[in-house]
Amino acid sequence: MHIAIINNYKISNVEYNAELYQLIRERKEKKITTKLKKLAINNLIDAFLLIEDSQKYDIQIDEQQVHYHFMEFKKQYPNPEEFSQHMERHSLTTERLIEHIRNNLHVKQFIKLKFIDRMNIDHSKICEYYKNHKHSFKTPEKVKLCHILIRSDDSNAFRKIEEISKRLFNNDDFYEVAKVYSDCPSATNGGDLGYISRGKLVKEIEDIAFTLPIGEIAGPIRTKFGYHFIKLMDKKKSRIPEFEEIKDSLKRQLEKVASELELLKHIRNLRAKAKIIIHEDSL
Repeated sequence: MHIAIINNYKISNVEYNAELYQLIRERKEKKITTKLKKLAINNLIDAFLLIEDSQKYDIQIDEQQVHYHFMEFKKQYPNPEEFSQHMERHSLTTERLIEHIRNNLHVKQFIKLKFIDRMNIDHSKICEYYKNHKHSFKTPEKVKLCHILIRSDDSNAFRKIEEISKRLFNNDDFYEVAKVYSDCPSATNGGDLGYISRGKLVKEIEDIAFTLPIGEIAGPIRTKFGYHFIKLMDKKKSRIPEFEEIKDSLKRQLEKVASELELLKHIRNLRAKAKIIIHEDSL
């Protein structure tokens, strides 16, 4: 039984199930939808056309990579039995799934060779893009915090708060105090939360954190999570980075977008020349 015909090649129900199965796992979908079915068959059509087109290139697939991707895919299941059950449910064999992974790697290598590696955006165009979109690169204001949390449901909360207050008043190391007392997972790192922008903290803490001088400590601050002590370690103002700072990453970003557009154009051309029949009622 086949789902679609591209030129003289028939896409089998097994191939279709393999692609649909992989999409379900990658996207963590709960059920198969019409949109997912159409995406699966169109992915297969595009992949076939690209594989057919890539035959003129000498593309070698590393079988170790195939095995690695297969094992990573298998790890998504809690045990081998559940993996086997899902395979059976979708009428798949291990050989067919491995072949499907190999084909996907082949297509990715072809895309890299023909589109990504060949793309080279001119320096002047990168400069022009930067000038026209400068404000989109603006970085938000950030604060670097260390944090201690005492949960409000802790029966010893007030005793701990008093002990923490005394130790911090005596200039004990905030990192060490956090390791001893904090109920936050960050305790293992001495309460270090790293750099945080606005909107990432609860309001009660954010209002204080962004006005606190560097090196100062505030607390206890009460929130719905409990009682907090914070120390401001550093502050970064909102700014637009200079062109020299981001020119390399911007070049990569623009080349990625350009290569994706070229790929889409190429696939449209391949589809226009191909004879494609999809049996919609078989999806």
